[in-house]
Amino acid sequence: MTEEYRLRTPISRDQVDRLHLGDIVYLSGRIFTIRDWSHQRIARYLEEDKLGEVPFSLKDLAVLHCGPVIEEIGAGQWRPVSVGATSSSRFSPFVAPLLRAMGPRLIIGKGTLTQEAINGLVEHGAAFLQAVGGCAALYGSQITKVVNNYWPEFGMVDSVWEFEVENFGPLSVEIDCRGRSSYQELRRVTIKNNLMRVYQELGLDPEADYIWWPRAPAGTPMAVDYATTLE
Repeated sequence: MTEEYRLRTPISRDQVDRLHLGDIVYLSGRIFTIRDWSHQRIARYLEEDKLGEVPFSLKDLAVLHCGPVIEEIGAGQWRPVSVGATSSSRFSPFVAPLLRAMGPRLIIGKGTLTQEAINGLVEHGAAFLQAVGGCAALYGSQITKVVNNYWPEFGMVDSVWEFEVENFGPLSVEIDCRGRSSYQELRRVTIKNNLMRVYQELGLDPEADYIWWPRAPAGTPMAVDYATTLE
């Protein structure tokens, strides 16, 4: 049976353990947006053993895959306008290293993650929550304070925003800390037979995951380069 949880950061491992597929979560406390360029910078710092240069902590907090629209209303003061989640599959290579090094308990985004990232959730006791598409204005209204902006040189969309939120949601549990994925279960049980015929007619591999642009398969180095290279 689906449960509803109202959680406040910092989130404990026990709280994450209680979450199961389909549960609804409303989140209060601190969350941080991380997107393409900021994921890349954190990954580089980890490779260079320079984690201390990251100017914020994610321990037991929540990461939101998002490129928000924020209005500056004064020096160091901002107002959220539109805060909608972006597709998370392309960030899959960053998930396990981020969990291991910085310890967030919740990743919030859209879509799903690769198996490598799911394994990271299991190993580090975290869950992936899915935001509702088209609700950017609603989610923006649930931000009570824009606390800070890190790495502003990346611009509004790709810099890291620190938000204080109250009852931020609804969010649904897409991948729980046991590795169960609603996307995988839907694909494996519900739609695989129907897709099999369509894929065969189109000459596509029925076992492939088409969860991001076909030009750049999700979770591959090509996807990372495509998402973070200016043209």
